[in-house]
This record gives sequence, structure tokens and C-alpha cells, in this order.
Amino acid sequence: MAKRWILRLLKLIGVGIFVIILSQIDHQALILQLKSVNMILLGTSMPVLFLIYYCKTERFRSLVQAGKVALSRAEAWKIFNIGVFLAGITPAKLGELGRAAYLKNAGVQTAMAFAISIVDRLFDVACIGIIGIVSVGILFGWQFTIALLILGLIASFIGWILWRKVKKIQWINAAIVPAMAWTLLSWSLYFLWAILIAMSVHIDVSIPVLISTFTITGIISLLPIAPSGLGTRDAALLLLLAPYGISAAQAVSLAFLMFISIIFSGFLGGWYWLKGVR
Repeated sequence: MAKRWILRLLKLIGVGIFVIILSQIDHQALILQLKSVNMILLGTSMPVLFLIYYCKTERFRSLVQAGKVALSRAEAWKIFNIGVFLAGITPAKLGELGRAAYLKNAGVQTAMAFAISIVDRLFDVACIGIIGIVSVGILFGWQFTIALLILGLIASFIGWILWRKVKKIQWINAAIVPAMAWTLLSWSLYFLWAILIAMSVHIDVSIPVLISTFTITGIISLLPIAPSGLGTRDAALLLLLAPYGISAAQAVSLAFLMFISIIFSGFLGGWYWLKGVR
């Protein structure tokens, strides 16, 4: 019970940040910005979001199949989307681990079910971590990237030691190539999705800067202090885009549309969850 209240209080931090930002921003400018949204670009971004989910579903399925468990594409799609829904209502997307319960019902042993869910998440962490190192150099100067590279080399050495033990687990070995391919494709689509939304609110910044901004923002929004990055995403975009002449109204509009898109896309998983998908 105490842990549940702690999680609820943590989520309020992000909400509080969002309220503070709204109280400080020019409301009329924000309303005008939202009214001027290019609906064609915004509408185009939604199918891209579901393409991202398809890629991640295939990665998830490749990990399950590598564990010698049969899982149809339809079952994997439902389980993945339920994870998206649960991630949207929990801090730091911890609800994604709820997929393990559904895998268990599909015939996967408990230990492997949790291992698959964790490894699936780690592919994203590794990818965004590597892109994040370059992003820091683009946004803040390459001297910071050198410092991060040194830390990255230390982390890689530790990871290599752990990998020598983990790679003995045959199912991970068999799944690593397809999982990496689906991860790279899903992140490419993620940046396309975010850039389309940025263009819809008339943000004119170079692609490398936008990708770097979305990468750092994505890392910050994983902090377990907000539901679906509410507040933390707004603050990050405000700070990172301000040096490039992007107004507060544009940055908050971008964050708001990204938040709404993520919540809207989670309705499908919520429907599966309420329907009682095993």
C-alpha cells in the first residue's frame, strides 16, 4: 500500500511541472498555436506511431519465438499494445513489464517471461543511450560527449563481462540480430513521427538538432515522476529548443500533441485489457 502511494505521489511531480509551465506561458499564444496546427501532418503522424508499435511487436515476437514458444502475430500485437496501455498509466513505463503475465498465460515460464520483457526493454535503452551520446555533443558541445564516451566505455566493459554470461542463454543469442534490426527501424520511425508533429506546429529547426532534442527529451521523460512524460517532456522541449528561437507556445504545443498522440494510441491496448485478453 505504501509503495502504491509513493508511485502516485511521484506521478504528481510531473503534473505539477506541467501546471507551473501552463501558469507561466502566454495562454492566448498557446491557443493560437494549437489552432494553426497543420492537421495533414498531424494526421500523417498517427499511422507512423502504429508502424512503430508493429516493429516493436515483431521484435517482441522474435524474442518469444527464440525461446521456443509459439506466439502468433495477432497475440503478440495484443500483448504488446496492452503493455503500451499499462506503460502510459505507470511511471517510467514500468507497466510494460505487465506483458510478462500475458506471456505466462501463453505458456512461457515465469522467469523467461520476465527475462523477455526486460531484454525487450533493454534494446531500446541501448539504442537511445548510443544516440544520446551523440545528441549531447550536438546540443551542448563535444567536450561533454567525450566525457560520456569515457563513461560509456566503462559501462560497455561491464556490459561485456555480463554479456559473456548472458550469451550462454541460447534464446538470447538466436534473437539478437532480428531484435536489433527491428529496434533500429522502430527508432527511425519514432524520429519521423516526432518530426512530423514538430513540423505540424511550424517548428523549423535542422533535422540533427530535432533528433538530438527528441532523444534527450525521451530519456528525461522516462523519469518516474510523470504519467507518459507529462510535464517532463514539456520542460525538456522548452529548454532544449529555446536556443534555436522556438517559442514557448510552440514547444508546449509540440509536447502536448506528442502526449495526446501517445495516450490516444494506448486506447487500443486499453480495449484489449478491458476485453480480458489472456
